[in-house]
Amino acid sequence: MAISKAEIRDLVKRRLGIALTDTTHDDLIDLYIDATEEAILNYCNISSVPDGLKQTWAAMAAGALSAEQSAILYPNPDPVEVYETHIGDTTVKPVKQVAPPVPSLTVIESLVFDYRPSLHAYRRLRW
Repeated sequence: MAISKAEIRDLVKRRLGIALTDTTHDDLIDLYIDATEEAILNYCNISSVPDGLKQTWAAMAAGALSAEQSAILYPNPDPVEVYETHIGDTTVKPVKQVAPPVPSLTVIESLVFDYRPSLHAYRRLRW
């Protein structure tokens, strides 16, 4: 039986404490689900993710999301005041930086390394 990405999305939402009915971050979650699926398939050299890796897949996607996109998933409330600094005739305002919602290869590779024991049971070697 194939694992549906909707099942994995629900598991990821549960792991991150997001309500299952909240669909605001579904596109972002799906990006990470796809990236971790590709990493699992490449590492294990298989064509589809087996049922036994369902929890591992969800844990990897949730881990990558919380590592890279926690500011988007759990935004801090904006401060009431905006602080500006005046030095002579120059005014400096703080810049709000937000990382782009794209899975980083470094984080995905480190997750594959972290979950290697779970993935080894399904790994096929290439000859």
